[in-house]
Amino acid sequence: MTGVKSNFKSVKLKSINEHVSANDRCILIFSKHKKQGAEVGRAIKKTLLMGAEAHITKKNNELPAAAINDRYIVGFIIYFSAMSIDMVFKGAFWKSKKRMEFLIRCWQEVGIPMNNIHDFLKVLGDPIKEGIWDKDGQYSQGKNAAALVLTSAYGVLNREELQNDIIVLAQKIAKKRMQISVETNSDLFENSALSAAICEVTIQSHMKKYYSDL
Repeated sequence: MTGVKSNFKSVKLKSINEHVSANDRCILIFSKHKKQGAEVGRAIKKTLLMGAEAHITKKNNELPAAAINDRYIVGFIIYFSAMSIDMVFKGAFWKSKKRMEFLIRCWQEVGIPMNNIHDFLKVLGDPIKEGIWDKDGQYSQGKNAAALVLTSAYGVLNREELQNDIIVLAQKIAKKRMQISVETNSDLFENSALSAAICEVTIQSHMKKYYSDL
């Protein structure tokens, strides 16, 4: 009887362990989009801090409070994160709850307070509220910068965008960088170099102009 009890106990423990392992896998599957959101958030934050040159001094690893309320920067953050779902993670068919969880985790990683995050979610996809935020045109300029950064990274700029003054300037910068780079001039590298140059002349230039001394 002792042997039977022992076998029963080991089978039961194995069953419990398998159940826990299965639950862990489910948690990983269902939380994957949150990790992806955090990944995008870290990339956005690094991009902004590089513009403010905070990554060099390392005096402050947080965005200035004023920057979080800057409509140009807000437009960039919202649009870059939302576009990333479809372009980077192929999430065109994600349910609204999954999208929202991705965005919240992303913006938390950037350092956006929850009150602002709630405002971001209300404005996103609402033309009327976006119009209120875009009275001076800064919000739409930030959105446009985000779109150019992402579409250039994937090599899908259209003919009109290629004639954009921002793209023309960024192409000159990227070309100079590529000439002194030891990497091969593959399409992937060209796209990456152009995307980085667009970041430099748009969002990072804005950060440097207004927040480098904060």
